[in-house]
Amino acid sequence: MFYEKDFLTRLDKEKNKIIYARITALRFDESPIELIEGRVTQGSINVDGTSAIRRSCSLTMVASNFDYKDYYWGLNTKFKLEVGVENTIDPAYPDVCWFNQGIFLITNFNTSSSVSNFTISISGKDKMC
Repeated sequence: MFYEKDFLTRLDKEKNKIIYARITALRFDESPIELIEGRVTQGSINVDGTSAIRRSCSLTMVASNFDYKDYYWGLNTKFKLEVGVENTIDPAYPDVCWFNQGIFLITNFNTSSSVSNFTISISGKDKMC
């Protein structure tokens, strides 16, 4: 979806943002296998133009769905990362505005669950590495 520049500026200037992540496990041909969404509790995406590995990501999220298949999320699996920002500004746009961050290779994947939530930690390197 395309967003107007003024809307994106107002969204960016919001002081209290709720950030979401959508990670999609991909097959070798980059077709989707499984999707997990949730609220981000911590994370970063690093960009380094001088390095052989241009981008890396690391994030921890509280997943909104619990039915995942861990064999999709083994090491060296590709995943697509999208970051979402909750829209509290303009009802003409979706509740969460999603922004594609690219395709990464999983370097680390951990899960933990408790009675009240399901937490996922994932790290990845740019697929071009």
